[in-house]
Amino acid sequence: MNKLIKPFLLLFLFGSFQSFSQERDSLSETQLPKEIYTTFSFGLTNPIYRDFATSPLFYSGIGIELNSARLMRSEKRESLFEVGLGISAQTARVPKSDFIQPGSFAGYGKFQIFYQELWKIEALSDIKYNTKVGGAIVSTQNVRANPDLQNNTMGLENISNLMASAQWSLDVSRTETKQLNLWFWKPTLKPVKRDLRILLNVGLLNFNYRPGYAYSYDSELNGMETNPVEWAFENYKWSLNGWRLKTQVEYIKYLPNGNATSLSYVWEAAHAPGKFEDFQMASHQLKYTIYFHAKTK
Repeated sequence: MNKLIKPFLLLFLFGSFQSFSQERDSLSETQLPKEIYTTFSFGLTNPIYRDFATSPLFYSGIGIELNSARLMRSEKRESLFEVGLGISAQTARVPKSDFIQPGSFAGYGKFQIFYQELWKIEALSDIKYNTKVGGAIVSTQNVRANPDLQNNTMGLENISNLMASAQWSLDVSRTETKQLNLWFWKPTLKPVKRDLRILLNVGLLNFNYRPGYAYSYDSELNGMETNPVEWAFENYKWSLNGWRLKTQVEYIKYLPNGNATSLSYVWEAAHAPGKFEDFQMASHQLKYTIYFHAKTK
């Protein structure tokens, strides 16, 4: 993992230095329009996880994810603040038995906050391509429940990361009117602005808030001053370890009224060792997003 992060970190530092070293008061930069969007997205997701503090079994299932964000985008810079909520139903991958085949059902939910800043790299951009690098901060709170585990029914963890980010955008617009000849049907395709975007986030500082050996832990009661929240999380500790990756491939189509729609595929994976027991997760998501154009600065 270190071999992957080191070259990406060098690219991140180079891009940040180049972006900040450009002349701030240049006329071409200060007059660039900034498009502001409010976005809403709906996604079908397939999360997979394993938590050794409850059991070594893999859980997988299907669910939905809802996100809302505020995006400010220009040729030189991009800022995104996003809040997301997901919920899914999971089943455990239990080894097959010739006698009684056990089953296990779990519910999985997450709440996530994501903030990202990107700056254009002039040396890696041209009329068609736009390369931006920067960083992101993401915090994910997971909530899991499996009644079959009894004392370990509830599983909780927070995974927070400082990430290096890189984005490649390709202009795939149709610039001229085109007519198709499909026998009796000859549709006319009008010019339209479209982008193909690839985003990569790699964790640099990876924090996780995890329990000790297991979730079934009862700390000592300290008289009448015991706080129920502190008592429930007495066994939890912050750790700086593990890794996290997030990638997205997005196809964006802009509408005549200034709004836009997009279809994207999102893949994410994380490994949080904590103090003793590991938590591992990955997810595949197919997402549809609506961009509502707020204003242009």
